[in-house]
Amino acid sequence: MCFLSETDVAEPIVALCRSLSENSKTSITMDMSLTRALGFDSMKLMQFFAGVEALHPGIALEEWFIEHSTDGRDTLRSAVSYLMRFLAPQGTIG
Repeated sequence: MCFLSETDVAEPIVALCRSLSENSKTSITMDMSLTRALGFDSMKLMQFFAGVEALHPGIALEEWFIEHSTDGRDTLRSAVSYLMRFLAPQGTIG
């Protein structure tokens, strides 16, 4: 059985953001907010959610986003942490 590390989850998420970003040359970091730093509008957010679900079927980020977007906590790091809760083996969750 193979378990994904946080880096394994983060790298494709960053690549997805880079592909959706208007300025693909911008350096994207884990502490960037989807809406504030990256400037994702509703269409980009829907593309981001669809891309994440394509990478991790059955895991949706909409609830995470509603909880974290109002105060700029909608960072890539936060999204990856949320995903890891569903991807981590049950025995390691404490």
